Amino acid sequence: MSRETYVLRNGRLVPKSEAAPSVVSDPSFYAMPDIAPFVTHGDKVEITSRSALREYERKTGFRQIGNDIKPPRLPHERD
Repeated sequence: MSRETYVLRNGRLVPKSEAAPSVVSDPSFYAMPDIAPFVTHGDKVEITSRSALREYERKTGFRQIGNDIKPPRLPHERD
């Protein structure tokens, strides 16, 4: 006994081997907007885009490591 895979097309289950490719009217990707310009703390270099930030990090050896906000500690984590 062989198994067959079915896909949903127009509200009906159709054998995958006979189904037309799915057409998505709403794309499922998201284009992230560019960053707002800012000035670095140490050497006062203006960064105006993500590519400029990558280049600055490459030149200086700096890397982003996360945010500076520490999450609140739970009672069982206290020293």
